[in-house]
Amino acid sequence: MPKRIVIFCLCLNLWLSHAFPVTSHAHCEGISGPAHFSLYKNRQATFNSVANADYEQKYDIEWFIGSKVLGSATRNGGESFTLKGSNLSSNSFSVTGSYKNNGQWFISHHKIFPDSEGGIQVRFEDGTCDNSFETSPDLKILININ
Repeated sequence: MPKRIVIFCLCLNLWLSHAFPVTSHAHCEGISGPAHFSLYKNRQATFNSVANADYEQKYDIEWFIGSKVLGSATRNGGESFTLKGSNLSSNSFSVTGSYKNNGQWFISHHKIFPDSEGGIQVRFEDGTCDNSFETSPDLKILININ
């Protein structure tokens, strides 16, 4: 008798989970937070951005040596920025994408892709979690190192 009750409960659970799938949980691909890169001595990086989203987009660039922050810049989606290289040493930089929703800024998820012209693409997605990194990223940063 207890075995039949357990089997009945399992079948009922399976049927309910199939009839009413969980829709409130979204699986967002990508990494939330900054994308980190290294910039060798005497090299500069140029950042060009393209925004394609329903929300306002921006990106932050921070450059540093070790854990010492040397500077930062914030640009809106569609704006460019050039990070000049250092003559003394190599440095690192990070790129963080953000989107504005209901008057508040949130950090975007990102994925890194190679660029067809030899650079790097960091593609960002807003909070809709539609995982559109390949088809239509909400913010795309093209990084060229010269």
